[in-house]
Amino acid sequence: MSKVKNFFARLGARLKITDEAFIKFLPFAGWLSFLALISIYISHSADKKVHLIDNLSKERQTLEAEHTETKERLTKLSLESKVISKAQKLGLKQPEVRPEKIVIKE
Repeated sequence: MSKVKNFFARLGARLKITDEAFIKFLPFAGWLSFLALISIYISHSADKKVHLIDNLSKERQTLEAEHTETKERLTKLSLESKVISKAQKLGLKQPEVRPEKIVIKE
């Protein structure tokens, strides 16, 4: 038992935190705290960038869908039957004879 008591006595003496040991440990603790703050800042910055990228991706998808929809509407409006019906509403008539294509040979 004396060996065990002796071992724990020596261990307790080594692990005792004195004022001198505490003062020696302060710069290292400060450095670790500084590194922890930098790590937290970088993590938050990365999270903000991820959210920004997600929002921009959603906006791009919305704009892409709007572009496709508008292009489809324009295609439907440019059909000959739609153009003729709109021209008739304006009082224009479809010509009886189709125009001839003029080709110039050099």
